[in-house]
Amino acid sequence: MSNPERWAVYFEYLTDRGKRSTINEIVEQEEGIAMASEVLLTISRDEEERARIMRAEKTELDYISYMAWAKEEGQIKGHAEGLAEGIAEGRAEGIAEGRLEIHKLLKSGKSPDEILKSEDTSPGI
Repeated sequence: MSNPERWAVYFEYLTDRGKRSTINEIVEQEEGIAMASEVLLTISRDEEERARIMRAEKTELDYISYMAWAKEEGQIKGHAEGLAEGIAEGRAEGIAEGRLEIHKLLKSGKSPDEILKSEDTSPGI
């Protein structure tokens, strides 16, 4: 087999596992092809490493993105819950204060009609 034919066979069957023994024979016979094989292996390893690094970076960026989203969702939910709780507490406090005020007015001896007519207790509407 001539040198150009060896190169042609090498490139044709390089990835064919069934032809591995033929490729190994060619690599042993031709120093240039042996050097090309070493370079191809290095390139392949570099590509595999680059792909591994990219996967790791993507995984990390996905995690950071998810955590930022989860934090924002948590803040929105917490704000809504806090607002609802504050409104409920405000209502409860307002009701309690109103009952206390009515109780004081009733204890003062005024009738409910007098309390309703009193200017002191009318809301500022």
